[in-house]
Amino acid sequence: MGQVIFVVWRECFEALLVVGIIYSWINRNPDRSNGMRYLFGGIGLGVLISVILALIINGVFKELSDDHQTLFMMAMSAVASILIVQMVYWMNRHAKSMKSTLEQEMAQQVARNSWWGALFIIAIAIAREGSEIVVFLSGQIMQLNSHNYTGFFIAVLIGIIVSALTFYVFILTSRFIQWKKFFTITGVILLFLSISLLLKAVEDGTNMLLEHDVSIPDFLINPAWDTSHVIDDSGLFGSFASSLFAYRSQPMWISVITFGLFWLIMALLFLRKKTK
Repeated sequence: MGQVIFVVWRECFEALLVVGIIYSWINRNPDRSNGMRYLFGGIGLGVLISVILALIINGVFKELSDDHQTLFMMAMSAVASILIVQMVYWMNRHAKSMKSTLEQEMAQQVARNSWWGALFIIAIAIAREGSEIVVFLSGQIMQLNSHNYTGFFIAVLIGIIVSALTFYVFILTSRFIQWKKFFTITGVILLFLSISLLLKAVEDGTNMLLEHDVSIPDFLINPAWDTSHVIDDSGLFGSFASSLFAYRSQPMWISVITFGLFWLIMALLFLRKKTK
């Protein structure tokens, strides 16, 4: 539940930033009454695209056999992990110019008397955030049934409400608070979420190979340590730490190696960016 809330909160907050920038620009436009209709139309279209993607993922998953379902979930976890890294990297590079870029694109479309073009800019921006939510939470979406629909949608609703409150605070305090630190901190948490998803894919793949009697060196599948007496990842707090921060009380060595390689690559990627 914590993973769902955080992902929805962060992605919806970014979507609200985009909507807020475009809303402010349209509000200053002489044809704002017409522009507002296309703004809300673009938001609706973006949300619809995200919902359709969620239904497609869920539908495909239900049609697969057990082994293929496992492979599909592994692939979605890996894709989600890569997308999170790409998103954090992109935000670090383009957050400062996002406002001017959006306003320039909107101005170009309106200059061509094309509010429809503006609508698609809005729809793409919203669909990108919504699609990222769907992909990031694909594991939960694919496992939804009549017993856990309620909890999942409550978590989504909480994430949306918290993102709206965060956006309101952002508007009130943007002149006084260094929100760059906010994006840095949440970006680091998203990277932890990324490695959590990657570890799930690696561990599911390892277990699948073992179930099919594929030989794997004992060193890779033996526990590296045991901290279950301190924090058990089957408990409430441990489960939260596991889903959001990749905590394992008894990690296999293959998980430890994956974790280390991931953070080495992230250090090289983001430190390289800073030296440019």
